[in-house]
Amino acid sequence: MADILSQSQIDALLNNLTSGEVSMDVMDKDSEDGKIKTYDFSSPKKVTRENIKLISGIYESYARIVSSYLTAVLRLFCEIEVEQIDESIFYEYNNALSDSVLMCVVDFIMPDTKKSFGQILVNVSKPLAFSIIDKLMGGDGDDYKYERDFTDIELSILDNLLRQIMNQMQDAWQNTVPIVVEFNKIETNARFIQNIGYNDTVLLIVLDTVVKNLSDKITVCIPTMTIDEIFKKSESVLRMGRKISDNEAEKDKEAIMEYLKASHLNVVGILGGTELSLHDVLNIQVGDVIVLDDKTDEDVILKVEEKTWFKGKWGVKRKRNSIKIKEILY
Repeated sequence: MADILSQSQIDALLNNLTSGEVSMDVMDKDSEDGKIKTYDFSSPKKVTRENIKLISGIYESYARIVSSYLTAVLRLFCEIEVEQIDESIFYEYNNALSDSVLMCVVDFIMPDTKKSFGQILVNVSKPLAFSIIDKLMGGDGDDYKYERDFTDIELSILDNLLRQIMNQMQDAWQNTVPIVVEFNKIETNARFIQNIGYNDTVLLIVLDTVVKNLSDKITVCIPTMTIDEIFKKSESVLRMGRKISDNEAEKDKEAIMEYLKASHLNVVGILGGTELSLHDVLNIQVGDVIVLDDKTDEDVILKVEEKTWFKGKWGVKRKRNSIKIKEILY
């Protein structure tokens, strides 16, 4: 479809608008309903929907943990929730930042090999940081309208709090992927951040943060390469865990069977049966003969703990009465 209308099409459209056959409100509504999201095929999405759902769940859990922590520390109502998750190129994200920022550099580390998955960035907005400083210093948390850089004393005050907030990210990841999260450093100049390549694709998780009357953002920036490494590791850990659990289950089964094999069971061979009255039983004497229902050449039933397990043949072996198993019934 052509992007440019011909002169005749323009004249027809203007005539319809003038005559009232077409309403501008209807056109606006149609344009809103038919919104199309542009997809850049030269830069396809690198994180699957399934992984984005997992990450969304992880950071929703993280938001609840941090909001509870800040509420307890600041003694103010704090509410944090995931606002959006989107992919971007790092230079686009970095260029949108001001020169002065409060950026936490955090390491993601494998718990077994201590090898790093990579580093992520967590940007805490300056008004939010100044409000926290004001509250920690005994204020009411309303003094945050500053455009200046942070002083060394302010950064020292924030250091311990930010370490605790970043380290709690590990708890949020534990249920999905067991990784170690370590606070590395604070960076205050966005142009000095070189932990991520400028052309690398990153996943941006925006956390909408409300502290008292202030609403601002905490942004988590994770390289997609780091996400790939994490989920590859999680798949191998799950496969290894399933293999180990299968081996342990087999060992448990063998151990249980060994214990069962050593247990003692009563085995009874029934030659036959008959019915007698209580009077006959009370008057049985030595030498009396009880006639059984079964014939001498019929199979003998063997019961193990009152359950019928085998059929066999009565006989003698090494001058001892014995039963030869013919059939397994149980």
